[in-house]
Parts: sequence; C-alpha cells; structure tokens
Amino acid sequence: MCGIAGSFESGRPISLSRLREATDMIDYRGPDDYGYLLLSPDDKIREVRRSDSLNGLSDISFSGGLGFRRLSILDLSEKGHQPMRDASGKFAIVFNGEIYNYIEIRETLKDKGYIFKSNSDTEVILNSYIEWGTDCVSRFEGMWSFCIVDGKEKILFCSVDRFGIKPFYYHFGAKEFHFGSEVKQVLHLIGGRSEINRKVLFDYLAAESYGNETEETFFTGIMKLLPGHNIIVDTGKAEFILKRRKYWDLKVNRGVSELTDEKYIKEKIRELFFESVKMRLRSDVEVGTCLSGGIDSSSIVCAVNSVNNLAGRRQKLFTILSGEGKLNEYEYASEVSKCVNGEHITKTVSSSELKREIENLIWHNDEPLLKASMYGGYSVYKLASESGLKVILDGQGHDEFSGGYFTPPYPELLNALKRNGKKDFLKSQIEFLTENEKFSKYGIIFSGYRYSLRKIFHKTFERRFRMKLKKTAAGWFDNDFISENILKSQLYEMQYEDDDYLRNDDFKRKSHSLTRRINLPGILRQVDRNSMAFSVEARVPFLDHRLAEFLFSLPAEHIIRGNVTKYMFRESMRGIVPDRILRRTDKIGFYIDEYLLMRESKDFIKEKFEELDGTDGIFNRNYLLDNTDRMLEDRRNYDSKLWRSLNGIIWKSKFKVK
Repeated sequence: MCGIAGSFESGRPISLSRLREATDMIDYRGPDDYGYLLLSPDDKIREVRRSDSLNGLSDISFSGGLGFRRLSILDLSEKGHQPMRDASGKFAIVFNGEIYNYIEIRETLKDKGYIFKSNSDTEVILNSYIEWGTDCVSRFEGMWSFCIVDGKEKILFCSVDRFGIKPFYYHFGAKEFHFGSEVKQVLHLIGGRSEINRKVLFDYLAAESYGNETEETFFTGIMKLLPGHNIIVDTGKAEFILKRRKYWDLKVNRGVSELTDEKYIKEKIRELFFESVKMRLRSDVEVGTCLSGGIDSSSIVCAVNSVNNLAGRRQKLFTILSGEGKLNEYEYASEVSKCVNGEHITKTVSSSELKREIENLIWHNDEPLLKASMYGGYSVYKLASESGLKVILDGQGHDEFSGGYFTPPYPELLNALKRNGKKDFLKSQIEFLTENEKFSKYGIIFSGYRYSLRKIFHKTFERRFRMKLKKTAAGWFDNDFISENILKSQLYEMQYEDDDYLRNDDFKRKSHSLTRRINLPGILRQVDRNSMAFSVEARVPFLDHRLAEFLFSLPAEHIIRGNVTKYMFRESMRGIVPDRILRRTDKIGFYIDEYLLMRESKDFIKEKFEELDGTDGIFNRNYLLDNTDRMLEDRRNYDSKLWRSLNGIIWKSKFKVK
C-alpha cells in the first residue's frame, strides 16, 4: 500500500521539482521508503533512491518520471523497493495496493522460467505483464492501481482493480500525461491549471451525490480511472494517444441465478467468504479488524477467528463510539469481541473533535464530505494507527449488491418474484409479511403497481426528479448555477441498453448502479483517503470479485426473505456469528450526529458563510446567513444541504480552485 505519481511530457522536459513535491506531499501514504525513475529522451533510465538526491539532475532533460512512497506490508526488505525494474531494464512499475493471490501467480511464472529477486507482489505484476500483456489484470485478485512503463512498445499501461478500491487520477493532453494516487498531486503536477467542475459540484450540493458517477472529478481536466478499467498511453509519437478499455464489470452469472439448492448456496457463500478473508490476511505485518457491531464487520471478525492461526495472539478489534441509546452499538460489538476473545480497543468521539478536524479531513479526501459519519471511519483508522497497526480489515461493499440500501426491502423482492413468474413463492411471501410483519395486504399490492408504473413512465419520473431537484435547490444556490446544471445531473438511474438482464431486472439494475456508480465508489474513496491519512492499509473482503459475483447473481429470494436483507449470507454464518447479530435488521455503523455537530458549530459555520464573496456564482450567501439559526434551532428544521454547503465552501477555499 503506497502512493504513486508520474509525469510525462512530449517536446519539453518534465519538472523534477514538481514530481518530487507531488510525491512528498503524500508521504503519509508511504513513510517507509521512496524513490524515483527518470526517463531520458534517448530511453536511458536514471534511478534515484532514498539515499540519493535529485540535486544536480535538473540540467539533464528528462521526458518522464515516476515517483513512489512506500508503506511496507509485503517483503519488508529493500528488495521490495519501488519504482521497480525488470532484469532487462526495459520495463518499470509503480504500484499501489495488494495482489492477494501473488503467491499462486508467482509459482505459475516460475514454471515458465521467470526468476524472482524479491517476495513482493510488485515483481509478480511486472512479470505478469511481460508474460501476458494487458490481459494480466484478469488473473489478479486484490486491489491495485499501477503504471507500467513499457520501453519496448513505448507505452504506459495503467490499471485499477475491478471495484476501484485503489485510486488513480490523471490529466491528459496531446503532449502531457500526469497521474497520482490523489487529486492534489495531479493538481500540483499541472501547476494548478484547473477550475471547479460545476456539474459535479451541483450534484453534490443539491442532490446529495458523492460526485463519483462518471470519470469526471470535482476538478476540470482531472479524471479518475474508473473501476475495472485500463488505459494505455502511447508516448512514442510527438503527440500522445490515450485509449481506455473496460476489462471487467459486475455481471449476472446465469448458472448462479438459477440455483435453488439452499444448502449448496450457504456452503458456497461460506467457502468464498472464508477464502477471501484468508487471502486478505496475507501480510508480513499484523492485521486488525474494524468492528461496528453490524452483520458485515462481525462476520469478518468471526471468519478471521475461524481461518487464521493467531499463534497465541488475540485479534485486535477497533470500534468507534458516538451517540447514546439506539445509536450506540457497543453492546453488539462487545458481544462479538467476547465471542472471539478479541482485544477490543474502543474510543468515543465527539462532534467537537470533528469541528477541529474538518478542514484536515477535507484536505485528505480531496473532495467535500457527503456525511459527517465519514469522521467515524477516519477516527477508527487513526485508532488502529495509534495501536501500532498498518493493516486493517473493513466491511464495505456488501450492502450495495445484497439489498442493504433497499428501504424497506420487501417491495423489491415482491416485484422480482412477480417479474420472474414465481407465483407460489410470491404468495407465500405476501402471507408471511401480512401474518408475521403485520403489513397491509393492500399496501403490498400498491407497492407492486408503483414499481410497474415507474418502469413504464421512466421518462416522466426523470422529469419529476429534475423538477424536485430544482425546487429544493432554489434559494440555497445561485439561480444561474441551478439553471446551468439541472439538466446535466448524472444521478438519475441510467439505462442499460447493452445488457438484457440489467435492462429488464429492476432488482439487479439498482444493485449494479449502487455498486458501480452511485454509492460504492464514493465510499471506497473515503476508505482509501481516511486510512492512508494515518499510514494504514484498509482491506475489504466483501470485494473479492468471486464472492461479489456470486452474491450479486443470486435470485432476489435468496438475497431478501420477508423484510430481511442478506438472507442467505446470514444463514451461511449460522454457528459462526452470534445469533443476536444475525437477527439485526437496523444499520447504524460509526455514527456521528450531524445536526448536533452543526448546532454546536454555529459560530464557526457563520464565519465561513461570512467569508463568501457575494458574487460567488455558486452559493447564495444571504440565504445561508439568514437561515442558519432557524435550521439549527430545531432538528425538524435541519436540512443536510447546510452541511454540504459548509463543506463545499471549505473545499473551495482549501484547494484555491477557481
């Protein structure tokens, strides 16, 4: 787990000082080591290590360079140093992430005659590319972003993992290509040549978006490499050429979607989940686990206890607490910890702490924060770091493809059963809901009509969505800003004309959208930034693509049963996770009371609003100042656009973006 950077120019030398500064500004991503590779126009490569200096090199004309900061997790020796070159010197790589099946791939390559100098997964990636070319990524299980310099073909091969767990940001022009693990690096490499991407900012402010629906970012001219994508940059000509290619997407496996044997399904889920957890325990340093007390994190903790030989050590578990009563999950987390005899490390955070940290938090995230609860994740990684850990397992990813965000979930199930002609199962589920959940039969029938009408009148609902968005944004933001971007909003559910299954299946289409566009990319962005802010590597077992594909492909009745989500996964964890946890249907996570935070920070908020330019062109300064007191007097008056406006203003100032 590390931080990477790169700068390539055609017809003019790269700025060595900018490359060094762009690498050093993320030293928290890799405090253990650093290095550079510098490429001359005559294809000579100059390597600079930690003990060396870039001084004296400024007089040499370099056409490209790679920068690297290392957090040592696998092969802690100097042999794992990056940037790394192959034996021929024609290929070089900077790599951020982990390839969990590197041991198996290395054995395959050894059988083909490759000789390895290290025990690192970096060398496995490099030799895999030499052997299999760009198709090598289909063999990897893990999280990654990397750039390989191919001196033979005069190209740069860049890739991110299937879910985009590890970030890759870049700026491309006809004569330049710059990239980094964080937006701030690319901004620095291009000399600040960027402005606010107004349509992305609008979706964030007005429509509560993470701003991750497309390859665009909050900054014009700075793009992100989308999950499951590669890019190839041809640097062999006077003008660079960039080609994008999607190598993977989350698809429905027809064989899995037709499964009816529940015993087999439960055994398969458990097998895939345990294998994923086991692989993510591969490390040359100690691994801990986040524990909120929910089903996902609790399952990971219990799976670690089942598959890992701790050699007498107790598993370290980290819980952040905030709130009281129903908002405090300590009793659930504590029960899981006792079940595995874990070393339970907890900390209670307050809203006043977030007020002190918010500017630093936005700086690390490169983007305004969607919810105050993001501070919970930030705090748990800080706690892990203070406890001496470099690697921690976390439970993100499962909700998106297992119905976790369907509220309530039963209408989605009934609609899927009706569409698939499963009349007997549909009847039994309606009976269960009316008898056990005490739902109205007429209400259940109405929900079915609602879903049918929504599909028929898709365009009408889209117009209503945009009309409502315009109405709720009015007053808060500049009128021209609203009018300019209301029709550009990318939040409304996209159509899947190229995929018959997703086009015709509401359940799978929504799950796919949450996983690939709307929700998970934004969550993974905060996981990466918040963990790396404290030099901690976060690993997410639910995003093993084999497990994700299996769970996503299951028919709706194996994902939702009655009004309970993740049904078959819960059943697969019987006897492993305490029954009390498996019965939970609420979802809290590391909770921060946003309203309370804002009320306690009222003076701070008003100061930020006062600093706004009256001709800002985005925010309505007078509206914000006139309504802050009213919204913070009573929780019922509160609108989360107040939080997002505060974040947007701080972000705009912090990054000095025009």
